[in-house]
Amino acid sequence: LLVGPDAQDIDNRFDVSTATDRLEYIKFKGSHSIKDINFRENIRTFAGIRAESDRGDFIVEESSVKGFFDIAGIKSPGLSAAPAITLAAIDLLKTSGANLSLKDNFITPRKHTLFMHLSAEEKAKKIAEDDRFGRMICRCEMITEGEIVEAIHRPVKATTMDAVKRRCRPGSGRCQGGFCGPRVQEIIARELNKDIKDVILDKANSYILTEELKK
Repeated sequence: LLVGPDAQDIDNRFDVSTATDRLEYIKFKGSHSIKDINFRENIRTFAGIRAESDRGDFIVEESSVKGFFDIAGIKSPGLSAAPAITLAAIDLLKTSGANLSLKDNFITPRKHTLFMHLSAEEKAKKIAEDDRFGRMICRCEMITEGEIVEAIHRPVKATTMDAVKRRCRPGSGRCQGGFCGPRVQEIIARELNKDIKDVILDKANSYILTEELKK
């Protein structure tokens, strides 16, 4: 369950902490919209940071440096505005003199397997083709080993725990990776031929394992 968000102006661009008073504020406001929210179903809290434009609007323009374009200050409506922003950016490139041509080998959205949404017949066929789809790794989200391997080997490889989580959701369920985390780490290490201690959570130095305590 996700409830929120709120928003605060802060000066520290690295501060992604959450605070009890703000969570209580979100509960208070959320209950105005939906009564009797079961906040016990909220198992994790998140915070993010975005740059705020001093213009009160999106910045979509060529900068004072020719050929450098600012697409910045994009707030929440940016998700739905993204296609229009893209077209505006293309127009800016054309106006600036860029030589644009359509790619003959453009890759349309890449397909990936959503095993839990397949029919029984489709699941059986997929497992017959690759038995890794018959091994359930994340029981909360019903994610198979085959889906994780697919995510790791996409053209832009998923090489960290959080990268795999964002691609196909293992660790997003009730246990938050308590059950599947070690197995996902093993799969990443195996598929990328890495030492398991070199498989990190997300950013540099976000190590998970350092050494064995017992032999």
